[in-house]
Amino acid sequence: MEKMPLIQIFALGGTIAMTPGTAGVVPSLDAKSLVDAVPSLTDIAEIQAETLAAVGSANLSFQRIYDVCRRAEAADCDGVVITQGTDTLEETSFLASLLYKGDKPLMFTGAMRTPNQPGADGPSNLYNAVLAAASGEVNGVSLLMNTELHDPALVAKEHTAEVSAFVSRGFGPVARIIEGEVRTLRVVEPIADIEFCEPESVALVSAVLDLEPVFIEKAPDLGFKGMVIEAFGAGHLSEAWADAAAELAREMPVVLSTRITEGPVLENSYGYKGAEIDLLNRGLLPSGYLKGRKARILLSLLLAENAGTAKARFIEAVRKLG
Repeated sequence: MEKMPLIQIFALGGTIAMTPGTAGVVPSLDAKSLVDAVPSLTDIAEIQAETLAAVGSANLSFQRIYDVCRRAEAADCDGVVITQGTDTLEETSFLASLLYKGDKPLMFTGAMRTPNQPGADGPSNLYNAVLAAASGEVNGVSLLMNTELHDPALVAKEHTAEVSAFVSRGFGPVARIIEGEVRTLRVVEPIADIEFCEPESVALVSAVLDLEPVFIEKAPDLGFKGMVIEAFGAGHLSEAWADAAAELAREMPVVLSTRITEGPVLENSYGYKGAEIDLLNRGLLPSGYLKGRKARILLSLLLAENAGTAKARFIEAVRKLG
């Protein structure tokens, strides 16, 4: 009999592991309990399961994800599945895609519904994540939710409660699980390969109507080493924000992102003061298709690794998305 693939599951908590407490649900199920709830897993793989944390995903850190990557690399198995909360799933999976050096698939998944809710999606997501990790059709780091595999650089959680919350606007999933098989649509390539150092502090600021740029002006005093600004529209700021951002860009890298869900920051369309041509000419860095939350992660790691090359490497990385 052909040997079944061996899949390592690391559990970090989150909705997939939550059960009712005294006031609302809390993360309480360990990795073994998650696996025991899906008996059919043993039909597709041998399973090893270990609990690393039992927290809401807002409590995860860069260091924790780095440690998970190192554990995944060292694991004697054919693939690794990480279960965690969905609140930061798009960020942790992206962070892992920059840090993971292993040659086996690393799959992130979770759940939008708790195990006690009707139609709980955790068991199916875990099953499909194991299926994908064991398939031999997937490499690198992916995020799996609702039968779809996504590129961590492009996926976002866009609904607070629906099982279809995770989407990659403008790109779509990289693969789907159909009839028990992984149907690959395109190959995922990490946009950068970074050696982990303690990340530098990078601020994320979103432009809003009629607000003074006080936070931008105070960023150096607050200890920040970089900033990402989620601008209006295609990459536009008020004149006051534009002046403050340009001044800050003399001291540290300042990334121009957009608060819009879909589409890249433009680079050569609008020419008025505060529009993208003006801002880029005054030293801001375009984030392309990379949205603000992930641009912050990328810049903070690049600054920590080598501040002198961070700007050039940031541009090189975002260009890989198109």
